Amino acid sequence: MVIGSAVGTGRRAAPETAPGIPQAGPFAGHLHLDETISPVVRTDFDVAAYAKRGTDRIVVDPSQRAADGPLAAELRATLGVLHRLEASALAESRAMLATSTGNEARITAFFATWLVERFWQSRALRDVLAGDRPADVAESAATADPAAASGTADTADTAEQRSALHPLHALRRVHVDRVQPLLSPLWGIVTGEGVTAGHMARMAIQEASLQAALVAVSRQLDGEAKRVVDLVAQRHDAAVGFFTAEAITRITRSRGEAVSARAVLALSSPLHGGGLADAQLRTALRVIGADARDRASLRRARFEITRLLPGPDLSGRLPFPRPLKGA
Repeated sequence: MVIGSAVGTGRRAAPETAPGIPQAGPFAGHLHLDETISPVVRTDFDVAAYAKRGTDRIVVDPSQRAADGPLAAELRATLGVLHRLEASALAESRAMLATSTGNEARITAFFATWLVERFWQSRALRDVLAGDRPADVAESAATADPAAASGTADTADTAEQRSALHPLHALRRVHVDRVQPLLSPLWGIVTGEGVTAGHMARMAIQEASLQAALVAVSRQLDGEAKRVVDLVAQRHDAAVGFFTAEAITRITRSRGEAVSARAVLALSSPLHGGGLADAQLRTALRVIGADARDRASLRRARFEITRLLPGPDLSGRLPFPRPLKGA
Protein backbone atom coordinates (compact mmCIF):
# COMPACT_ATOMS: atom_id res chain seq x y z
CA MET A 1 0.00 0.00 0.00
CA VAL A 2 1.38 3.39 -0.96
CA ILE A 3 0.77 5.76 1.89
CA GLY A 4 1.86 9.30 1.15
CA SER A 5 3.63 12.19 2.73
CA ALA A 6 3.14 15.49 4.51
CA VAL A 7 3.74 18.56 2.38
CA GLY A 8 3.30 22.25 3.02
CA THR A 9 0.93 24.57 1.23
CA GLY A 10 0.84 28.32 1.10
CA ARG A 11 1.35 31.39 -1.09
CA ARG A 12 4.57 31.37 -3.08
CA ALA A 13 6.38 34.68 -3.23
CA ALA A 14 7.34 35.96 -6.66
CA PRO A 15 11.11 36.14 -6.04
CA GLU A 16 12.17 32.76 -4.60
CA THR A 17 15.05 34.42 -2.76
CA ALA A 18 12.82 36.86 -0.87
CA PRO A 19 13.85 37.36 2.77
CA GLY A 20 12.21 35.04 5.30
CA ILE A 21 11.25 32.30 2.83
CA PRO A 22 12.74 28.85 3.70
CA GLN A 23 14.93 27.54 0.91
CA ALA A 24 15.06 23.90 2.05
CA GLY A 25 12.91 21.31 3.80
CA PRO A 26 9.15 20.72 3.66
CA PHE A 27 8.43 24.48 3.91
CA ALA A 28 10.75 25.52 1.07
CA GLY A 29 9.33 28.36 -1.01
CA HIS A 30 6.34 29.03 1.23
CA LEU A 31 5.95 32.49 2.69
CA HIS A 32 3.28 31.83 5.31
CA LEU A 33 4.46 28.52 6.77
CA ASP A 34 7.24 27.74 9.21
CA GLU A 35 8.19 24.93 11.57
CA THR A 36 5.40 25.92 14.01
CA ILE A 37 2.67 24.85 11.54
CA SER A 38 2.10 21.19 10.70
CA PRO A 39 2.46 20.44 6.99
CA VAL A 40 -0.75 19.47 5.19
CA VAL A 41 -1.05 15.71 4.70
CA ARG A 42 -1.34 14.57 1.10
CA THR A 43 -1.45 10.86 0.39
CA ASP A 44 -1.62 9.14 -2.97
CA PHE A 45 -5.36 8.53 -2.60
CA ASP A 46 -7.15 10.50 -5.35
CA VAL A 47 -10.02 12.20 -3.51
CA ALA A 48 -11.16 14.09 -6.62
CA ALA A 49 -11.50 10.87 -8.64
CA TYR A 50 -13.34 9.23 -5.74
CA ALA A 51 -15.85 12.09 -5.55
CA LYS A 52 -16.39 12.14 -9.32
CA ARG A 53 -16.97 8.39 -9.36
CA GLY A 54 -20.07 8.83 -7.22
CA THR A 55 -22.12 6.01 -5.76
CA ASP A 56 -25.55 4.47 -6.13
CA ARG A 57 -28.01 2.24 -4.33
CA ILE A 58 -27.34 -1.48 -3.96
CA VAL A 59 -30.59 -3.06 -5.10
CA VAL A 60 -31.80 -6.21 -3.33
CA ASP A 61 -34.15 -8.51 -5.27
CA PRO A 62 -36.95 -9.22 -2.74
CA SER A 63 -38.41 -12.17 -4.64
CA GLN A 64 -35.03 -13.89 -4.91
CA ARG A 65 -34.29 -13.10 -1.28
CA ALA A 66 -37.60 -14.67 -0.22
CA ALA A 67 -36.96 -17.73 -2.40
CA ASP A 68 -33.61 -18.33 -0.69
CA GLY A 69 -35.30 -18.92 2.65
CA PRO A 70 -34.72 -17.43 6.13
CA LEU A 71 -31.32 -16.89 7.68
CA ALA A 72 -30.13 -18.68 10.80
CA ALA A 73 -30.82 -16.66 13.94
CA GLU A 74 -27.15 -15.91 14.68
CA LEU A 75 -26.45 -14.89 11.08
CA ARG A 76 -29.41 -12.55 11.17
CA ALA A 77 -28.20 -11.02 14.44
CA THR A 78 -24.71 -10.59 12.95
CA LEU A 79 -26.01 -8.82 9.85
CA GLY A 80 -28.05 -6.59 12.15
CA VAL A 81 -24.91 -5.56 14.03
CA LEU A 82 -23.06 -4.83 10.78
CA HIS A 83 -26.06 -2.87 9.46
CA ARG A 84 -26.13 -0.66 12.56
CA LEU A 85 -22.37 -0.11 12.37
CA GLU A 86 -22.65 0.91 8.71
CA ALA A 87 -25.45 3.31 9.67
CA SER A 88 -23.32 5.01 12.35
CA ALA A 89 -21.27 6.98 9.78
CA LEU A 90 -23.21 10.21 10.36
CA ALA A 91 -22.61 10.09 14.13
CA GLU A 92 -18.93 9.30 13.55
CA SER A 93 -18.53 12.19 11.10
CA ARG A 94 -20.26 14.63 13.46
CA ALA A 95 -17.74 13.84 16.20
CA MET A 96 -14.87 14.36 13.75
CA LEU A 97 -16.10 17.53 12.07
CA ALA A 98 -16.64 19.30 15.42
CA THR A 99 -12.85 19.36 15.87
CA SER A 100 -9.88 20.52 13.81
CA THR A 101 -10.48 17.52 11.57
CA GLY A 102 -13.24 19.60 9.99
CA ASN A 103 -10.57 22.02 8.74
CA GLU A 104 -8.94 19.33 6.60
CA ALA A 105 -10.23 19.96 3.07
CA ARG A 106 -9.26 16.53 1.72
CA ILE A 107 -11.06 14.79 4.58
CA THR A 108 -14.27 16.81 4.29
CA ALA A 109 -14.25 16.34 0.51
CA PHE A 110 -13.91 12.58 1.01
CA PHE A 111 -16.75 12.60 3.56
CA ALA A 112 -19.17 14.05 1.00
CA THR A 113 -19.14 10.79 -0.98
CA TRP A 114 -18.23 8.41 1.84
CA LEU A 115 -21.34 9.28 3.87
CA VAL A 116 -23.56 8.50 0.88
CA GLU A 117 -21.76 5.21 0.33
CA ARG A 118 -22.18 4.17 3.93
CA PHE A 119 -25.88 5.06 3.74
CA TRP A 120 -26.43 2.80 0.73
CA GLN A 121 -24.34 0.03 2.29
CA SER A 122 -26.38 0.09 5.48
CA ARG A 123 -29.59 0.28 3.44
CA ALA A 124 -28.57 -2.83 1.46
CA LEU A 125 -27.99 -4.86 4.64
CA ARG A 126 -31.29 -3.58 6.02
CA ASP A 127 -33.06 -4.73 2.85
CA VAL A 128 -31.51 -8.19 3.16
CA LEU A 129 -32.82 -8.39 6.72
CA ALA A 130 -36.24 -7.04 5.72
CA GLY A 131 -36.57 -9.84 3.15
CA ASP A 132 -35.81 -12.35 5.89
CA ARG A 133 -38.24 -11.02 8.49
CA PRO A 134 -41.22 -13.27 9.26
CA ALA A 135 -44.59 -11.68 8.48
CA ASP A 136 -45.77 -11.72 12.10
CA VAL A 137 -42.61 -9.90 13.27
CA ALA A 138 -42.95 -7.29 10.53
CA GLU A 139 -46.61 -6.74 11.39
CA SER A 140 -45.95 -6.34 15.12
CA ALA A 141 -43.10 -3.91 14.42
CA ALA A 142 -45.32 -1.83 12.16
CA THR A 143 -48.06 -1.78 14.80
CA ALA A 144 -45.64 -0.67 17.49
CA ASP A 145 -44.01 1.97 15.28
CA PRO A 146 -46.33 3.57 12.67
CA ALA A 147 -43.47 5.76 11.42
CA ALA A 148 -41.48 2.65 10.55
CA ALA A 149 -44.47 1.21 8.70
CA SER A 150 -44.79 4.34 6.59
CA GLY A 151 -41.07 4.37 5.84
CA THR A 152 -40.52 7.76 7.48
CA ALA A 153 -38.59 6.56 10.53
CA ASP A 154 -34.81 6.87 10.67
CA THR A 155 -33.25 3.45 10.05
CA ALA A 156 -31.13 3.80 13.19
CA ASP A 157 -34.21 4.31 15.40
CA THR A 158 -36.57 1.44 14.56
CA ALA A 159 -37.96 -0.61 17.44
CA GLU A 160 -35.92 -3.67 16.47
CA GLN A 161 -32.65 -1.74 16.42
CA ARG A 162 -33.34 0.06 19.67
CA SER A 163 -33.90 -3.28 21.40
CA ALA A 164 -30.59 -4.59 20.04
CA LEU A 165 -28.50 -1.85 21.61
CA HIS A 166 -26.83 -1.90 25.00
CA PRO A 167 -29.21 -1.76 28.02
CA LEU A 168 -27.70 1.64 28.85
CA HIS A 169 -28.67 2.83 25.37
CA ALA A 170 -30.81 5.73 26.63
CA LEU A 171 -27.99 7.15 28.74
CA ARG A 172 -25.46 6.65 25.95
CA ARG A 173 -27.83 8.28 23.46
CA VAL A 174 -28.03 11.36 25.69
CA HIS A 175 -24.24 11.40 25.74
CA VAL A 176 -23.95 11.09 21.95
CA ASP A 177 -26.74 13.56 21.15
CA ARG A 178 -26.20 16.18 23.85
CA VAL A 179 -22.83 15.82 25.58
CA GLN A 180 -20.53 14.67 22.80
CA PRO A 181 -21.21 17.68 20.52
CA LEU A 182 -20.18 19.94 23.43
CA LEU A 183 -17.11 17.92 24.42
CA SER A 184 -15.71 17.31 20.94
CA PRO A 185 -14.54 20.92 20.41
CA LEU A 186 -12.97 20.93 23.91
CA TRP A 187 -11.22 17.64 23.16
CA GLY A 188 -9.96 19.20 19.95
CA ILE A 189 -8.58 22.21 21.84
CA VAL A 190 -6.68 19.93 24.23
CA THR A 191 -5.18 17.68 21.54
CA GLY A 192 -4.97 20.25 18.74
CA GLU A 193 -4.39 18.98 15.23
CA GLY A 194 -3.27 15.64 16.65
CA VAL A 195 -6.88 14.58 17.17
CA THR A 196 -7.20 14.09 13.41
CA ALA A 197 -4.67 11.25 13.57
CA GLY A 198 -6.91 9.59 16.17
CA HIS A 199 -10.02 10.03 14.06
CA MET A 200 -8.31 8.59 11.00
CA ALA A 201 -6.97 5.65 13.04
CA ARG A 202 -10.42 4.91 14.45
CA MET A 203 -12.07 4.97 11.04
CA ALA A 204 -9.28 2.93 9.43
CA ILE A 205 -9.87 0.16 11.99
CA GLN A 206 -13.65 0.44 11.70
CA GLU A 207 -13.67 0.26 7.90
CA ALA A 208 -11.15 -2.59 7.70
CA SER A 209 -12.97 -4.53 10.44
CA LEU A 210 -16.32 -4.03 8.72
CA GLN A 211 -14.89 -5.32 5.44
CA ALA A 212 -13.28 -8.34 7.10
CA ALA A 213 -16.50 -9.10 8.97
CA LEU A 214 -18.60 -8.89 5.81
CA VAL A 215 -16.25 -11.26 3.99
CA ALA A 216 -16.45 -13.70 6.91
CA VAL A 217 -20.26 -13.58 6.98
CA SER A 218 -20.46 -13.97 3.20
CA ARG A 219 -18.83 -17.40 3.47
CA GLN A 220 -21.80 -18.52 5.55
CA LEU A 221 -24.44 -17.19 3.14
CA ASP A 222 -25.74 -18.10 -0.28
CA GLY A 223 -28.07 -16.72 -2.93
CA GLU A 224 -29.15 -13.07 -2.95
CA ALA A 225 -27.90 -12.37 0.58
CA LYS A 226 -24.39 -13.50 -0.35
CA ARG A 227 -24.38 -11.41 -3.54
CA VAL A 228 -25.37 -8.26 -1.66
CA VAL A 229 -22.97 -8.79 1.24
CA ASP A 230 -20.10 -9.40 -1.22
CA LEU A 231 -20.91 -6.15 -3.00
CA VAL A 232 -21.07 -4.19 0.26
CA ALA A 233 -17.70 -5.64 1.32
CA GLN A 234 -16.17 -4.67 -2.02
CA ARG A 235 -17.41 -1.09 -1.67
CA HIS A 236 -15.31 -0.66 1.47
CA ASP A 237 -12.07 -0.78 -0.56
CA ALA A 238 -11.85 2.98 -1.11
CA ALA A 239 -12.59 3.92 2.51
CA VAL A 240 -10.09 1.39 3.87
CA GLY A 241 -7.43 2.81 1.55
CA PHE A 242 -8.15 6.45 2.38
CA PHE A 243 -8.40 6.21 6.16
CA THR A 244 -5.44 3.83 6.48
CA ALA A 245 -3.21 6.08 4.39
CA GLU A 246 -4.27 9.18 6.33
CA ALA A 247 -3.80 7.46 9.71
CA ILE A 248 -0.37 5.96 9.02
CA THR A 249 1.01 9.16 7.50
CA ARG A 250 -0.04 11.19 10.54
CA ILE A 251 0.95 8.64 13.19
CA THR A 252 4.41 8.12 11.75
CA ARG A 253 5.29 11.79 11.23
CA SER A 254 5.16 12.81 14.91
CA ARG A 255 5.00 11.22 18.33
CA GLY A 256 2.39 13.76 19.43
CA GLU A 257 -0.05 12.57 16.77
CA ALA A 258 0.68 8.94 17.63
CA VAL A 259 -0.11 9.62 21.30
CA SER A 260 -3.33 11.43 20.30
CA ALA A 261 -4.34 8.47 18.13
CA ARG A 262 -3.82 6.07 21.00
CA ALA A 263 -5.90 8.30 23.29
CA VAL A 264 -8.80 8.44 20.81
CA LEU A 265 -8.77 4.66 20.37
CA ALA A 266 -8.73 4.16 24.13
CA LEU A 267 -11.95 6.19 24.56
CA SER A 268 -14.22 3.83 22.61
CA SER A 269 -13.93 0.72 20.47
CA PRO A 270 -14.07 1.43 16.72
CA LEU A 271 -16.82 -1.21 16.58
CA HIS A 272 -19.02 0.83 18.89
CA GLY A 273 -20.65 2.83 16.11
CA GLY A 274 -21.00 6.46 17.14
CA GLY A 275 -19.76 5.48 20.60
CA LEU A 276 -22.75 3.18 21.27
CA ALA A 277 -22.07 -0.43 22.26
CA ASP A 278 -24.31 -2.96 20.49
CA ALA A 279 -25.70 -5.62 22.82
CA GLN A 280 -25.41 -8.25 20.07
CA LEU A 281 -21.78 -7.47 19.21
CA ARG A 282 -20.40 -10.44 21.16
CA THR A 283 -22.77 -12.81 19.37
CA ALA A 284 -21.78 -11.29 16.05
CA LEU A 285 -18.07 -11.67 16.77
CA ARG A 286 -18.53 -15.36 17.58
CA VAL A 287 -20.14 -15.83 14.17
CA ILE A 288 -17.59 -13.68 12.35
CA GLY A 289 -14.61 -15.30 14.08
CA ALA A 290 -15.74 -18.91 13.75
CA ASP A 291 -12.98 -19.62 11.20
CA ALA A 292 -9.27 -19.16 11.98
CA ARG A 293 -8.61 -17.29 8.73
CA ASP A 294 -11.38 -14.81 9.55
CA ARG A 295 -9.95 -14.25 13.04
CA ALA A 296 -6.60 -13.53 11.39
CA SER A 297 -8.25 -11.03 9.03
CA LEU A 298 -9.92 -9.28 11.96
CA ARG A 299 -6.62 -9.05 13.78
CA ARG A 300 -4.87 -7.62 10.71
CA ALA A 301 -7.62 -4.99 10.40
CA ARG A 302 -6.55 -3.40 13.69
CA PHE A 303 -2.87 -4.41 13.78
CA GLU A 304 -2.11 -2.32 10.69
CA ILE A 305 -2.68 0.74 12.88
CA THR A 306 -2.07 -0.39 16.48
CA ARG A 307 1.44 -1.68 15.71
CA LEU A 308 2.52 1.93 15.11
CA LEU A 309 1.21 3.36 18.38
CA PRO A 310 3.38 4.03 21.46
CA GLY A 311 2.84 2.16 24.72
CA PRO A 312 1.56 -1.39 25.38
CA ASP A 313 0.22 -3.36 22.45
CA LEU A 314 -3.45 -2.53 21.73
CA SER A 315 -3.98 -5.11 19.00
CA GLY A 316 -5.25 -7.76 21.42
CA ARG A 317 -7.89 -5.44 22.88
CA LEU A 318 -9.17 -3.41 19.95
CA PRO A 319 -11.81 -3.57 18.75
CA PHE A 320 -12.93 -6.92 20.13
CA PRO A 321 -14.39 -7.86 23.51
CA ARG A 322 -13.15 -10.79 25.58
CA PRO A 323 -14.47 -13.76 23.48
CA LEU A 324 -12.05 -12.94 20.65
CA LYS A 325 -9.29 -11.43 22.77
CA GLY A 326 -6.75 -13.92 21.50
CA ALA A 327 -7.78 -13.74 17.85
